[in-house]
Amino acid sequence: MSSEKYYVLSESFCLDSNQWSILIGAIGVLLTLLGFIIAFVIYQKQRNDNAQDAFNYFQSSLPELKKAIEGTIESLKTYAEKLKDENDDFGNPVLTSSLNDNFLSRLNITDLNRFYTKLRISKIQDFRKFLINTNFLGSYHNYFVNEIDYFRDNYLEKEKTYNKWQLLRSNKFFSSMRDENERYEYKEFYSKWVKDLNSDRDVFEFSEDDTPKRVKNRTLLVDKHIKPLAQNIFPHIEFSEKANDINLIANEVYSSYSDIKNMKQKVREVIVSDIAKFEVILENLNSILESQEANA
Repeated sequence: MSSEKYYVLSESFCLDSNQWSILIGAIGVLLTLLGFIIAFVIYQKQRNDNAQDAFNYFQSSLPELKKAIEGTIESLKTYAEKLKDENDDFGNPVLTSSLNDNFLSRLNITDLNRFYTKLRISKIQDFRKFLINTNFLGSYHNYFVNEIDYFRDNYLEKEKTYNKWQLLRSNKFFSSMRDENERYEYKEFYSKWVKDLNSDRDVFEFSEDDTPKRVKNRTLLVDKHIKPLAQNIFPHIEFSEKANDINLIANEVYSSYSDIKNMKQKVREVIVSDIAKFEVILENLNSILESQEANA
């Protein structure tokens, strides 16, 4: 008895059962391979689309970050310049909150890196450098606020001591002048010092009635009057406890003002260094920033 035969359309295409099994198996393998190929193509397309989306979002966020960096540089330069002010009228710097917006946390860095690796190979080093720089940007706002708070707390403490200089021309002066036990030489010296101080137009601004209104140059006040007082009153200390108190106050004022100047200088040096870092970051950002037309 002959084996069963199967055919398609006509007997000329007939195959036995074994041949059909082989054919069906081959077709199954081909379909499986085709499925893998289609899945791979879809997967690659999704990867490419994700990379493109990450790049588009990244580029659309850079202009705002650039604006924030430029504003920060300007604010820091202004603050650094104000720290030179002789009367310490430097206020507080204003940093934009956009600087603290780590937009990179809202996108997939792997997708973004894939885009640069495949389509912006010439910019890959600039991009990776930018990723490192964003660590500085993300933490700078909090870091700077803490530094300024620390500086101002210490500054205000020193300022309290510095402001004791006003006692030298008021309470301490009147107390010495009223004391009948104080020597004439001491009173004459101290009286002349107060008179010279109160008439110094390089140190004070004067009101319409020709009396000193406010200090306009702290450095001159300290160097021209406070420091010489601490030195020149020394011969009178032997005979006067009040002269000794005045010497101590004058030295405290001079020391506190020196500390204030050193503190300001150190903060200014840090800010100047930060400005240089921001300028490098801005240059780096400009190197990877592309026009909206190029991204379309």
